[in-house]
Amino acid sequence: MAVTQQERLRLRMIFGGMAVVPVFLGGWFAWIQVLQKGDMKRPDGQRVALSAEAATMQHQRTEKLPSARGTIRDRHGAILAMDCDAFEVRAEISTPKRARRDVNAVRTWLRDLARSFADALCKDAGLADRAAARATHFERIEQRLSEAFGLRDLPATGAAPETFPWRREILVDRGVAVLSVIEALEELDRTQSSVLLHMQHDHARVYPERQVTYGLVGYVEDQPVRNEAGKLLGYEERATAGLEAHTALLPGASGEREFRVDAKNLRFFTGIGHAASAPSAIESTIDLELQKAASRELERQAMAVSENDSRRPLWGAMVLVEVETGDVLAAASWHRDVKHPRGAAFTPYQSLYEPGSIVKPLLFAYAHANCGLDWNRVYDCSSTGSDHHCDVPEVGGRRVRDDHACGALSSHGILVNSSNIGAVKVGSLLNRDDWARYLDVFGLRRSLSLPMPNERQGHVASKGWLPGIKEPAFKKWTGSSYSIGYEHQVNALQIARAYLTMLSGCGRELRLVRSVTVDGNRIEQPIVRGQREFSADTVELVRAALSEVISDDEGATGRHMVAAFRKEGTELVGLLAGKTGTAKSRTVIKGKGTVEVRNASFVGFMPAAAPRYLAVCVLQRDDSARFYGGSYAAPPAARLLLEAMRLEERRRLGQGPQVSATPGSSGRGLLAAETGQAGR
Repeated sequence: MAVTQQERLRLRMIFGGMAVVPVFLGGWFAWIQVLQKGDMKRPDGQRVALSAEAATMQHQRTEKLPSARGTIRDRHGAILAMDCDAFEVRAEISTPKRARRDVNAVRTWLRDLARSFADALCKDAGLADRAAARATHFERIEQRLSEAFGLRDLPATGAAPETFPWRREILVDRGVAVLSVIEALEELDRTQSSVLLHMQHDHARVYPERQVTYGLVGYVEDQPVRNEAGKLLGYEERATAGLEAHTALLPGASGEREFRVDAKNLRFFTGIGHAASAPSAIESTIDLELQKAASRELERQAMAVSENDSRRPLWGAMVLVEVETGDVLAAASWHRDVKHPRGAAFTPYQSLYEPGSIVKPLLFAYAHANCGLDWNRVYDCSSTGSDHHCDVPEVGGRRVRDDHACGALSSHGILVNSSNIGAVKVGSLLNRDDWARYLDVFGLRRSLSLPMPNERQGHVASKGWLPGIKEPAFKKWTGSSYSIGYEHQVNALQIARAYLTMLSGCGRELRLVRSVTVDGNRIEQPIVRGQREFSADTVELVRAALSEVISDDEGATGRHMVAAFRKEGTELVGLLAGKTGTAKSRTVIKGKGTVEVRNASFVGFMPAAAPRYLAVCVLQRDDSARFYGGSYAAPPAARLLLEAMRLEERRRLGQGPQVSATPGSSGRGLLAAETGQAGR
């Protein structure tokens, strides 16, 4: 078929137009790449860098490798806290157009997004309580979204103001290490077009023995960082409790490595890069097996009290110390009805109480060394009435009561029978200056100076030290109260330090860290020994009296425990020495106001003849029922000391510990351990 002239013209025009297209495109690209180099602007006003270097930057990138936080170990190398590789997840969020109709639609969309994030973070089969974890994640992420988008400043109804930020970035979570959680977050990233997730290398803090080490080891948490105007800048990981607050654990210098990205956004690492600094390490004095035993025995005793008397104690504390070094081997904490140990006080360090009769050996040691106490002098400790009272003439006739009739006693007998009347007579040997030095020698109003924040420091009642108080009035009221453990408050670790000083005969301090390793350099923490305060004779006199407290002697306050352990096949006489204490006082409890409490306490050491281990146990009960240290606080301390002796022998023979699995603690009972991906 012949082609007409008109058709030929049409074909020439079509092919001619097609030839013009590549010429136009080539000219346009030349205009952009050459003539407009460095002059084009992005919507935000920044200039686009059109160069070979910029092209390289589009596919060659650098990844930051954060340094790990330091590791905490017990004295035998068991891990108490460490960092594991994980991801920090951040989300770049753009509210969709359909949610911009009004402020309520924005709030609803962000709330649903927070719920989606919480669901993804709970895709962890190891969570003990998935519902509680989901609620926690939801509350945290919803709060961050609210702060990022300024929801509190929005009107109740209507359209959002023009200044409303439609795009923001938030921190979703740190320490994401479980594969199922990572996959759930990636699925959320794929299905939510308004969400762009960024996963950066991070570390998850892991606590293998979380339940029994909460108070000692502490924890880290994300805290908001704001500028001077109060604007949220982001979140920073901080430690505010326990050994985690030690500055040696802070991460070192970060590393980096280069990688390239292909057209499918797949990464290809191009070299080794620069490694991050090696994590530091703290070797604590804690013996993990003894810490488990202390937690188990303290909880068992608290529950036993409720079985016998229908009401559990308010709180309990138990401490175990190595006498030679002052190392804190265990420090257990227990609370009644606590929802979570993070919100509860660490009782050995933060719960104060009036110690009662356990201070009497301290008083007698000081009086014998400094105030002329004749150990062989016999004191008239007789009393009258059903309450066994006596108006003690040595302190201006103040009425003092004993638990039972005592009669004539030497200093040795006063300690064995725990006579308040006899203790006040001995305390009358001290004047105001003597009492001040007594408090300083035993550190009863001085900080423990352990590497943990938030200590509640022991203190004394200030009224007796006012300048207008005369010496006779001080001796009658303040001095006599100090003699039997009243008018001053201490924590369990302070009492442990005081007894450590008395048994050593010189000023001592507790130690919680044995060494710190930073950049490969191991720094030993010294054992602190102060000046000599008591002679060997003084220490031996007090030690002998405390050995007889744990005996069958009539009047010995430990005789009931001796009989109970003997029925179990354990003989304590000659093996355990110590002092019982019972105090009745008043304290303020949140939600209840001022209430009457009973403090049952015991300080013991083993072996009695040559102490190697020292234990302190305290239980506080918020009612007026009888609550004695010899019956309630002494048994768990004795069992802990026996466990320490057995474990020492097994280790000497090269055998492993025979301590039961991690018990429930902190008043939570035998709940499942936290095994979630964050580990905290």
